[in-house]
Amino acid sequence: MKTKSLHEIGAFTGEELAGYSDTLQRTDEWLELRYGCWNGSENNDLMGCGRSTSKMGWDNTDKIIDFGSAAEKQVYKVGKERLTGEHSMQIDAKPLQHGRENEPLLIDQLLKDGIITDFKELSSEKFYHTGRASVDGVAKVGPNCKVAGLVLGEEITLELKCPVSWDGHYKRKYKKVDQTHSDWWQFQSEMAASGIKKLLYVVTLPMTFKKYDLELVLASDIHMRALISRCKIADRAIELWDKYSYQEALERACAEFSPKKEVIEVAETVEKVAKIEKKEKKVVDVDW
Repeated sequence: MKTKSLHEIGAFTGEELAGYSDTLQRTDEWLELRYGCWNGSENNDLMGCGRSTSKMGWDNTDKIIDFGSAAEKQVYKVGKERLTGEHSMQIDAKPLQHGRENEPLLIDQLLKDGIITDFKELSSEKFYHTGRASVDGVAKVGPNCKVAGLVLGEEITLELKCPVSWDGHYKRKYKKVDQTHSDWWQFQSEMAASGIKKLLYVVTLPMTFKKYDLELVLASDIHMRALISRCKIADRAIELWDKYSYQEALERACAEFSPKKEVIEVAETVEKVAKIEKKEKKVVDVDW
């Protein structure tokens, strides 16, 4: 099945047409923008932490510097892409194909249903100089959107999901969105990138674009700051790869970010002094 664009299905005319491009996402150019960056759809991994800090808030430095195994793997992947220029194979599974084919149709349906107006597609947008998010679009709240917390004509970020099964729908809709949701960090990345602090989360029923659920997600300043902090630490770790092992580079990057850095610096100074004293002792012994 060939993907139909919004142009082909006649979703836009006039000024609206000028705001839509068939080639903003999932093209070679789009992929190149994403390589070596902290991308919204992958930031759930980047923000993974260990069990000891899992119940802490994201305003806690100990949690921010606690990179879990998924986060370490993500740092490795992005760092290797950035430094080698080589990329992993892009796997285009059927669920992804379904989403790509149905998202334009879903946008058209939302416009026809009066849920949104003034839709504008976006590409891979920056939320940090090495961080990007592929925003499905921005729009204004339409006259038939009855989601609590949204006002007619208000500008919103859009995130669209078109699952192929009830398992996929369960993953996204079984409970209300909070920081434990699998797409939470993607939402925060997208709102940071668009500069719009409200996001309309649209999830279709399986294998259709005509029936969907709507939910409002709000930007969280605490989580956005934590996300930027993780990006900074990860960037610094990659910079240190030429001097240290991958694990030690990350540990040192975390130490530089943490107030506990002074303790580590003192320990390093003590170690250096000990080496100097040992060396001087050897010299004295020889002279004697």
